[in-house]
This record gives sequence, C-alpha cells and structure tokens, in this order.
Amino acid sequence: MRLGAGARRNLKKNRSSLKFALKMIKTKNNKLLFIVALIIGMGFFIFQKQVLADDACEFLTGTEKKDCESKVDKAETYKKIINIKEKQGTLLSTQLYQLDIKQEKTQQDIRSTSEKLNELTKQVGSLKEKIKENEKQIEFQKKMLRVLMQNYYEYDRQGILNIVLLEKNLSETLRGSDYIQQSGIKVNQLLAEIKKIKKEMEEQIIQLEDKKNESEELKETLEDKNLALQKTEIQKEILLGQTQQDKAKYSQLLAIIEDEIYNLESTKSVDYSNIPAAKGGYFNYPVSSPIITQNYGCLHDSFARKSYPRCDGGKGGFHNGLDFGKNSGSNIFSVRSGKVIASGTCYINGKWYAYGRWLAIDHNDGLVTLYGHLSSKSVSKGNNVKAGQKIGTMGTTGYSTGTHLHFSVFDKKSFETVESKYVSGLMIPTGASVSPKRYLK
Repeated sequence: MRLGAGARRNLKKNRSSLKFALKMIKTKNNKLLFIVALIIGMGFFIFQKQVLADDACEFLTGTEKKDCESKVDKAETYKKIINIKEKQGTLLSTQLYQLDIKQEKTQQDIRSTSEKLNELTKQVGSLKEKIKENEKQIEFQKKMLRVLMQNYYEYDRQGILNIVLLEKNLSETLRGSDYIQQSGIKVNQLLAEIKKIKKEMEEQIIQLEDKKNESEELKETLEDKNLALQKTEIQKEILLGQTQQDKAKYSQLLAIIEDEIYNLESTKSVDYSNIPAAKGGYFNYPVSSPIITQNYGCLHDSFARKSYPRCDGGKGGFHNGLDFGKNSGSNIFSVRSGKVIASGTCYINGKWYAYGRWLAIDHNDGLVTLYGHLSSKSVSKGNNVKAGQKIGTMGTTGYSTGTHLHFSVFDKKSFETVESKYVSGLMIPTGASVSPKRYLK
C-alpha cells in the first residue's frame, strides 16, 4: 500500500511550493503563512505511517497486546488533535490575510477622510475671510447710508423755502431731491444684496461645519476600527504561534509511539519454510510493460524516510510492496492462478483510506498477493482466476497521490482482514510481507 507512484512528483511539487514560499517571506504575515504551509505539509506524511503500525497488535497477546493497543489509541488521539490544529492553522492564516485586506482598506479610508477634512477646513477658513470682507463692506455702506440719511433729513427740515432764500432755483432743488431719493434706493438695494450674500455664506458655514463634524466623527470611527483590527491581528498571531507549537509537540509524540509500534512489528518474520523458494519468473507481472516507481523494503531516500515507518535505525522508511506506474484505467492481471479470498473498498463516510479498492488472491502455495488503489474490479471474492487474467484496472483510490498499482506479497498464514482501530467499519488487509521481486522476473 505504501505509495511510491507519483509520490516523487508530489514531493517535487512540495519542494517547488516551499521555494516559492521562501521568496514570499518579506513581511511578518508572509512568514506566518509560510509556517502554516509547513504545518499542513507535515500532515502529508502522517497517515502513511500508521496502517502497518497497528498491524503489530494482531500478533501479540496478553499485556503486550494491551500495551500495543493503548499506544495505537493514543496515536489516533494525537492524530485527531493534529488534524484539528492543522485546520485551525489554515483558518487563521486565511483570517490573517483577510484582516490585512480590511486593514489596508481602513487605512485608505482614514487617509481619504483626512484629506477631505483638510479640504473642508480650508473652505471654511476661506469663507470666513470672505464674510469678514463683506462685513467690512457692509459697515462702510452703513456709514454711507448714515451720511446720506443725515443729508436727507437736513434737506427735508430746511424745506424748499430755505433753498429759495439761498437763491437756488427750483430746478436745482428738484434735482437734489431726486439725487437723495435715488441714492437711498441704491443703498437699500446694495444693503439688501449684501445681507443676502451674508446669509447665504452663513448657511454655507453651517453646512461646512456640519460636514467637518461628520468627517471628524468618521475619522474617529475609522481609527477605532483600525485599532480593533490591530488587536485582532495580534490575537490571531498568538493563536497561530500556539497552533504551531501544538503541531510540533503532538507530531513528536505521534512519531515516538509509531516507532514503538513499528519496533514490535519488526520482531515478526515470515515463515519461509511455508512459502516457495525465491524464483524469478514464478510470478508474471501484474501490468504490461511494467515500470516500478517504488521499491520494496527499507528505502533510504528522503521521501521514504519521511513517508514510511522508520527502519535501519531511522535512516530509512519501510515500504511493504512494489508500486507500478501506468495510465489510469490500465489493465491489472493476476500474477498466478488462484482464488480471490478477499475484496474490499476502503471508503467510509465520503473519504478514501489505505488501499482504496483492493483484491487479495490466494495462490495455494503459501502466498497471497494484494492489488491496491484499483479504479475498478473485474472479479469478486470466491472467484477462481488464472495467471494473466484481468482482475481490474489501475486507479488512484485510497490514500494515493497519483495513478499506480500497489502490489504486495504476504505469507498466507499471517494474512487477514481486520477492522481499523482508527475508522469504524474500515476493513484493512494485513500480513507479514515479502519482497515481490523474490518471485518476479
């Protein structure tokens, strides 16, 4: 089941993503996003290591079995906690990104409002100066009006008789009367116009003062909002840091427990006296034009070390089969005649697990072969099959990152199908494996 096909391609993608993320680390929040990416990336390697791990418990009895099952239960608890923390980290990184956008918009609103406020302040000041000038003009007109009114009053009191005594003719007297009357009318008109202008400007002042107050209130609101966003950002950064710490803590605990379980499993060995001796060509290949994308055993490449249970003192990772890469839908063949003794689909509650669609064939020689990640199955449990007979098509069902066939060979005495301790109702084939190359050409 251990995925090799397509896995290296996936690892290259992960490395490319990490390089891209490193280029982005220029700001504090980008660093946080990178941290979350690392956290989620680490989760890629967790589930792979656990299917073989819990098999060991099936071979133990008494206290050892209880201890093993206890460790498996703890491992599942830690795994669930890690999944929760990963989701929290992803959610927080998204929230931080959205927070940055909102905060930038708020800052732009503050700048825009401040500019508007400054412009309104200038307009108010300009209008106040104009009003002062108009008030001076009105005062000057009032003085003129008082002089004219005084002259008019004096003229009215003297009357025409005084003018006659002063040897002024009637025509001059009438012209003087018209002048005073016309001057009074003009002054009244001018004064009325000035009063009108003053009233309009006073109304404008009131409007501008209202706008100024409104802008100041808006600015205060935006500043409060910006402060609240900053506080929220700090809180989320703290939570993100805690999530990272929890992730590292539980990943370390999980790795310790998985290593303990794997150590128990590694003490079990295949009974070679009950299986055929190694012979090239004893099995046909399960695919035409075979291309092996992942080998069997303790592998020492970086992907295997990170993806599979540790072996060779932690220098490698153990893969319990061969992976064959080919196009989706490619035919899968039985490697030898036999009988289908087990068939399953690792699909529970809308999620794929482990081998996905799989078949197991008993070859009546002490060996059982398993075919995993199938797209479809052409035979069922209880069917007899011949060597080279089509039994299904290649796919990427189960825990798989690319189209491939996972092919394992088990000691028949050790082979069985057990219910997963992690997912209720999930039946997983298990057993002590041998290298498929022992029997292939």
